[in-house]
Amino acid sequence: MGLSNQKHTPTAGAEKETAKQDDGGKTSGKDFYVFERQYSPTDSYEFDRQYSPNESYTFERQLTPNDNDFCGNEQWESTLLAEALKVSSNPAITCVRYHRKGTRRLTDDYKVSRTVLGKGVNGEVVLVSSKHDGREYALKRFQKTQLSDEQMKHLSREVQICLSVDHPGIAQVYDVYDTHNDTCLIMECCKGGELFDRLEKKRRYEEQLAADTALHMLRAVSYLHQHRIVHRDIKLENFLYESAADDAALKLIDFGFAKVWDPSTLMKARCGSIAYVSPDVLKGDGYTAQCDVWSIGVVVFMLLSGYPPFHGTDSQISAKIKKEKPNIYASRWKFVSAEAQDFVGTLLDKDPCSRPTAQTALQHPWLTNNAIQADPHIQLSCTVLLSLRTYMCSSKLRRTILQLLALELSPYQTTDLRAIFLQLDRNSKGTISLADLKEVICGMHEERSVPSSAVAEGTTMQFIAELCNVLDDNGDQQLYYTQFLAAASQTSLPLHAEALRKVFHRLDRDCSGTISACDLCQAFGEKYTVNSATILCEPEVTLDTHEEITFDALSRMFEHSDAVPGLQPQSAKCNDTFMMSGIEQSLLGL
Repeated sequence: MGLSNQKHTPTAGAEKETAKQDDGGKTSGKDFYVFERQYSPTDSYEFDRQYSPNESYTFERQLTPNDNDFCGNEQWESTLLAEALKVSSNPAITCVRYHRKGTRRLTDDYKVSRTVLGKGVNGEVVLVSSKHDGREYALKRFQKTQLSDEQMKHLSREVQICLSVDHPGIAQVYDVYDTHNDTCLIMECCKGGELFDRLEKKRRYEEQLAADTALHMLRAVSYLHQHRIVHRDIKLENFLYESAADDAALKLIDFGFAKVWDPSTLMKARCGSIAYVSPDVLKGDGYTAQCDVWSIGVVVFMLLSGYPPFHGTDSQISAKIKKEKPNIYASRWKFVSAEAQDFVGTLLDKDPCSRPTAQTALQHPWLTNNAIQADPHIQLSCTVLLSLRTYMCSSKLRRTILQLLALELSPYQTTDLRAIFLQLDRNSKGTISLADLKEVICGMHEERSVPSSAVAEGTTMQFIAELCNVLDDNGDQQLYYTQFLAAASQTSLPLHAEALRKVFHRLDRDCSGTISACDLCQAFGEKYTVNSATILCEPEVTLDTHEEITFDALSRMFEHSDAVPGLQPQSAKCNDTFMMSGIEQSLLGL
């Protein structure tokens, strides 16, 4: 399905309403975001954003049998964390980032500045820095005492989802602090600005750049949909660039409307931003995850043309989305390829059943021919294979700490590993299938022409089986992003003492200066309740006289050259040969 060439005259100053409500409720509230068309002989459009001084969202309270879920802080905390753990791919890492009332405080770990990064519906987003290493983050604060029950439900959903997602295309939440009055989210600080801002400067994206941007957006949304999460507010402002670099990674943010969705039911809430909302959402008969695909179609339409597909007042835009075709101006679209127009047209199909899924859209010829694709011929470096081996041989506690250390890696440190991860994610699901990883390692073994004796073949399969068993933390045969970084980075990236100290403070829940079995239980949740004492007795762990771990003892866990990121000597390829099996030497080219 391509785009129509029928020309419509847009209305200047078309407003975009953000409709916020719970399922089955009524619409209320605006974020006063305005597209202003300024006509010129060159048919040029400019974007202008205007915020109201009293910008806020209001919800109409609708009493439900579950209203009491949010009356008490203790019940709120227990429910929130329990729901987050249900959808999390890594419960231990989810749990350690959530700080209940009466435990760690935000000011124990972060210094809050007066620098305002942006304004949201719940107030200002401000810059904070870690007291342990000075790294900068964004703080988003919710004042619970000023929220209605319906707003609390949305906040609960947002926190649950932010703690559970794990994808390179989604902005990371590092900590959540809950008090009686506030919920504070410490988020990745993306300094490259909004996708909106870059489009405003460029006026229009060149086709290859637009295709590459669409690829990154669809990867993030495909991951969410694979995990039954629907964002429901995809728009230009909700994608941030990691840095100001031209090739900076694009990150999806703001899960205030997101919902963990049961595909056997239809969603009913009419929420989102009116310029990006799909017709199936507006009709009110129920909709599916396909609403996000429509919204991406709107974003790509704007990237290619520089203006939104529907113009007018809120009610006019709503009516046009449901019944009319997008506004097509020949002066803007005559340079856009037929493939690009077809791609946008398929995403803006008013029938959600005919609209492609996010995963299917990733296979469209326009993306495969124009976007920067991963090299299909995957080769893992010797360094990555050595890291995987070291991770496989590590204790459970050490592997968990490595995953926490992976959260501390800076964007420039993860650039290469992120590319490898996306390369190994053959189905664009946002995870690496262990079957695919096994195939890649076996393929590398065959290409190196290693003698395939029965013993060697058996050793190969044993090595891969043991590796996959360690990597399959939750039994779904998938490798997730943070765990991949932890497993693949040990011999290539430097381990900073500040990062290790940050992890130590995370685990020292009672701020006693040591890590006890009780600390591990509180940090990692029920998963570690039974095994925490056993974990402390693992060979790599040195305990003090009180059977607790000091920072010096934790540091010694990472002192061995084949285990410490960045301390691997240049001659490790030779020095470690005697420690490796024949198949591992073959895989590493030794």
